[in-house]
Amino acid sequence: MDRRGHAGLTLVVASLIAQALGLALQEGLLFISLSAVFSALPDIDLRLELRHRRYTHNLLAALLASALIGMATSQAGLGFTMGFATCLLGCLCHILGDLLTHMSFPPLWPFVKKEVSLRLFRSSDRAVNSAFMALGSLALIAFIFKNLG
Repeated sequence: MDRRGHAGLTLVVASLIAQALGLALQEGLLFISLSAVFSALPDIDLRLELRHRRYTHNLLAALLASALIGMATSQAGLGFTMGFATCLLGCLCHILGDLLTHMSFPPLWPFVKKEVSLRLFRSSDRAVNSAFMALGSLALIAFIFKNLG
């Protein structure tokens, strides 16, 4: 998936979670937006010129990054939980989105080295990425309207 697809998928999931948790509008918007921002984090491997989807697209990397982000948000006054939860959700949604694509990778590395993929679509599929962003935008709008007033 591209950034739009990852952000859209994360917006859907985070909006549903925020609604299920009964988060107030301001806290919910922070939760949803931070999750969407952090959904791009696993692709840092592209900038670091590491093997794509090997070291940053797995549960261990998601947990480590979430702990670091949680410490940073704690220092920034947002609390550890907000940073940890939003980073973990964003990373896990990214991994889930990539599992739907053709390129296999080991999401449980280094514990389980088996590479998996559901092969439903190509990660570069514009229609799919746009559809995820559209659905995510609708989910966010629904969250906002449910919490106004």
